[in-house]
Formats: sequence, structure tokens, C-alpha cells
Amino acid sequence: PRVAAAPASRVASRVAVSAIGGASSPSAGDGTGSAPSLGASFNRGGSASSSAGASPSQLNAASSVGPGESSLYRAYREGAAGKSKSSRASPPRGSGSWDEDVSASSSFDTNALPLKINQDILLWNARSMRAGAMKIRKRDDRVRARLNAIRLYERAKAVDPSDGRAYVGMGQVLRQLGDVDAARQVYQDGADATGGDSAYIWQAWATLEEREGDVAKARQLYDAAVAADKTHAAAWHGWAVLEKKQGNFQRARDLLIKGSRLVPASKANPYLFQELGVMAMERGRVAEAREHFREGTRTEAGARSAVLWQAWAMLETREPDGGEQARKLFQKGLAVDPENKYVYLSWAVYEARCGYVDRARSLLRKGCKLNPGDPPLLQALARLEAKEGNLEAARALFEQGTKLDPLHQANWQAWAIAEWKAGHVDRARELLQRGVWVAPRSRNACKLFQAWGVLEEREGNVALARQLYKCGVKADPTSETTWLTWAKMEERQENPIRAQELRTLCVQQRAEALVGQSDLSPAAMFGIDSALRPVLTSLAKLLGGQDAAATAESVSEGSVKYGKLRRAEREVIRAEPLFGVMSSVDDA
Repeated sequence: PRVAAAPASRVASRVAVSAIGGASSPSAGDGTGSAPSLGASFNRGGSASSSAGASPSQLNAASSVGPGESSLYRAYREGAAGKSKSSRASPPRGSGSWDEDVSASSSFDTNALPLKINQDILLWNARSMRAGAMKIRKRDDRVRARLNAIRLYERAKAVDPSDGRAYVGMGQVLRQLGDVDAARQVYQDGADATGGDSAYIWQAWATLEEREGDVAKARQLYDAAVAADKTHAAAWHGWAVLEKKQGNFQRARDLLIKGSRLVPASKANPYLFQELGVMAMERGRVAEAREHFREGTRTEAGARSAVLWQAWAMLETREPDGGEQARKLFQKGLAVDPENKYVYLSWAVYEARCGYVDRARSLLRKGCKLNPGDPPLLQALARLEAKEGNLEAARALFEQGTKLDPLHQANWQAWAIAEWKAGHVDRARELLQRGVWVAPRSRNACKLFQAWGVLEEREGNVALARQLYKCGVKADPTSETTWLTWAKMEERQENPIRAQELRTLCVQQRAEALVGQSDLSPAAMFGIDSALRPVLTSLAKLLGGQDAAATAESVSEGSVKYGKLRRAEREVIRAEPLFGVMSSVDDA
């Protein structure tokens, strides 16, 4: 299947033709903060062509905003568009550009670029630079490194335009720079150049559309990817994750199982086993989840996958006597990937929950040192310091996190709660407001509204708290914490009828979500011997009141399609205070 190119209006802001087609492009420095200099890039024939970047004044003026349309990247694009019309007189060799340094230090002849080995080396250098940019804390240096990666991908694409790897890499860098339209056009160009036979391009494009919220187009692109290559594990995994996010758990499980069967053992992908195990874990099927993880680690790729070891370790942390086994699995994850940020974060959170604060702090500090560009690690360390009373250190870490990623709403929320607990109510309000502003329609905004509502209720502003809870359930109608916190507030205000209505609405919203998430048949879910019958008592306790028995009976008849919370969800609710989600019964 083919996907039509994006409309011209959506591609108008893409990278200039010179940047996409391999013509002259400006050099943006070496990624270390040094000033940009003149350089040389290589066109398809292998000859050098002049390359002049934007002026230092342009770069300095543009770099004060961020890596989007008003940053170094915009200056780069405008400079590329202007310089592509200028003369192409070659500058003297050794002008100091990063491109020339790589060409001079690499073991290949730039006059023979059409050789396959040269393309492989260019792609390897580009991938290394793209990965290295993720660990650069300074924004301008990070953008410069990504611009240099784009240039290398351009040169690799010029060697063989029918090789999809350069298009995929360039699209990923453009996404990181915030130029979604340019990334779309690169993927479309790649699909055209490869004749629609590259599953990697379709899968990368599908991931882009999924993140942009176009679920229908993402499904179409994932379908194109598996049609191009039925053994492409990343496409099966990405499609399954998409369906899972949409609440289609049965469809997601079917895709994962089909993918694991079609992908040969030599190409086994650990993410397929990891996702199958996680889905089983979310349903409380511990033995099944453990078997998926064990099966995955038996493969060659799975044994080298830190993600698989980390997921298995998280399963063991949920078991009463699984602490030592979990630590061994975390250690195996770091043995195969010593810099894996997910292992450091998960392990540290577990140690903090067990009361080993020094061990948790050591893990988080090491993780932050190895991954300086990761906001969740900084946020977790900041929360740990705040909890231990080191407010000044926590503030510094929170501030670093907001500068690193202003859209990370959990950081704003955690910082606000730390200030509130320290008695700085006005400062907490300001931080909560700023956190909401960065993404008011995000589902994560619900937790900000919930925490803000608790704050205002404690300060005696009940009417405002009620409005904040209302905003929270609009942002995420399935947030049980927000619904029940609101209901408890109404009970304290002597509004029992309203509280009961809120609990009922909570049940209805959760029911809609759980029905879509079930991988059972309708008969198994709502039949006479349904899987819901054993949980009617829990539901009655949740609803409360004198009509609990009648409510339970109506549930048994299928009128209220609500099931018991999965074990994973209960664990998340218990773990939420660690990440800054406050309950209305917690002490300020």
C-alpha cells in the first residue's frame, strides 16, 4: 500500500532542497559549543562544494528560544535556502568543519563515495552523532550535533538513494528538531525512492503519525510496513502498542503473537516478548508474564536486551519475596547496557520504596551522570532529595529538569508539591499553573489539576478546588484518583448525594476503559458465569451506600460493565505519591 504525499501547505516549512538533496549546506560546528565555521559537503559525484553557515549573530539570536522553528535549526534552514543560490567555489582544504574532520580521519576515500562501505561508515557516524546528541545537556550544542547528523545522512543518501536507512535516520533527527512536516516529506521521498518496499520507512512514518495523533493513518502505515516485510518485528510491536493505547487489548495481543510467530528465531526481537509479558503482568497473570520474559531472554537478542531484563525485574518487585531476584535482574540489565536509564530509574524507585535511600540516591546520581539529558531521572532524584529535606538541592534539580524539557509535566507537579510541603503555597500555585500551561489538553495534565485541587481545598478554596477537579476529569476521564478525591471532598462538604454521583461516574468511565482492555470474549465477560462475578463485592465497596447489593445485582446482569482493578493499576495508584500525585487524605 502507498500513502499519498503530505499536502503542499504542510510541507512548505520543510528543510531546503539543498539540505535534503545533498547540495551545499552550512556547517554548524562540531557539536561541542565551538563557533560555526565554513566547511565542505560532498555531492552525489563526490566533489566538494562550498558550505557556509548562518552568521554567528543569526545563531546567537535564534538560539534563545529552543530547537524548533525559532532556533538554530531555523537559522540553519534559512541559511541553507539562501546559500544554495550562491556560487559553489570550493574552499581550501582543512577549513575546520566537522564534515572535513570526519572525512580526513575516517578510513575511506571521499572521491569514491558510491562504494557501499562508504555509505555504511557515513550511516554509522550519523547514528553515533544522533545518539550522542541525546546526552548533551546544552540545547544549542545538542541542536548543532543533530544538524551535523543530518549532513551525514544527506551524504549517505547521495551514495544510494534507494537505501532506506538514510531516510529513516534523517526523519528521526528532524522529529527531534521539531520539524514534523519535513520528517513527513523525507519519509515520503524514501517510500518513493524504495518503491514502497522498505518496511523501516513505513514503520518510522507510522510512529511519527501516531505521536502526532493521527491514529487512522498510523494504522495504514503499519499495515504497509508488515505488507512490505512480514518479518519486520518493529512494525508488529509498534502496531500492537498503538492498539493497546487505544484500548484494543485483544487486537494488540493478537498482533504481538502473530509477529512473534512470523519473525524467525534469527531475527527475534526482545520487544515482542517484553510487551507480551507486560500485558500479562498488567492482568495479574504472573506465571504467564514470567514465561514470556524467560522465553525472550533465551534468544540471542533478548539476552542482550536491558529492556527485557528490566521488565522482568519489575514483575519480581511486585512479588512479596521477589526483592533479591529483582535486584539480580536489574544487575543483568546493567551488565548488557551499563547506561540504560530505565534500569537505573526503576531500580532506584524500588530501593527508595524499600527504604534504602542511600542506595536509591547512588543509582539516580549515576544514572543522571550517564544520561544528563533525561528529565525523569532528574525528577526522581529531585523528589528523593525533597523527601529527605534537602530542599535547596531539590530545587536546583527541578529547575534543571524544567530547562531540559519544559513539557515534562510530572516535573512541574513534583516541584510544586515539594514547595507546598515546605509552606510556600503561592510558589506551588505558580508552578502548577506553569505545568498546566505547557500542555493543558494532555492526559498528564489531570494529575496537575488533581494536586492543585487538593491544595486549594486545604487552603479553604472549595469552589476553586471543585473546578480544578472538573478540569482534571475532563483531561483524563479514566483517572480514578481524581474522581474519588473529588467525591471525598464532597463528603467532607456534607454533599453525600453528589459524592455518590461522582463515584458512579467513576465506575462508568472505568467500565468503558476496562471493556476495551479486556482480552476475554463477551460471553466470558458478561455471561452468567462471567469473569466479573467474583469482583462484585469490590465494586459494591467502591460505590458504597445502602444500594450496594442492588448495584452488585445490576452488575451481574451486565448493566454496569466494570471489573476489578488489575493488580498493575493498584500498584500504580500506590506508587503515585512517590511521583508527586497527592491524595486528599495525605498530610501537607
